[in-house]
Amino acid sequence: MNHPLVLFDDNCNNCSRWAGFIEKRDPSSKVRLIGQSSQEGQEILESMPVRFQGVDSVFLVSSLGDWHAKSSAVWRIFRLLRFPWPIASAIALVPWPIRDAAYDLFARFRN
Repeated sequence: MNHPLVLFDDNCNNCSRWAGFIEKRDPSSKVRLIGQSSQEGQEILESMPVRFQGVDSVFLVSSLGDWHAKSSAVWRIFRLLRFPWPIASAIALVPWPIRDAAYDLFARFRN
């Protein structure tokens, strides 16, 4: 795998806007965006680690094949974008239970 993959819920308006946000701020195309409901997305999701099965989230699959979900995926995605967005990866300093609780709260109200 050459580029990190972002698997997003392409049936969710907020998630699709997030994918558009990433695309605009990734001019060198370091990240591949793939909708989870697409055929390719479904095939990739079949290789998901057991610990993420049943997790409703955006996923980042690193170029090394490491999977990340929820806030861990989000801050790593920020790190891949053009300046000034890598600064937002500082959210990694917030303990993951708090970050993921905020992620879950936001995700609850998505459409």
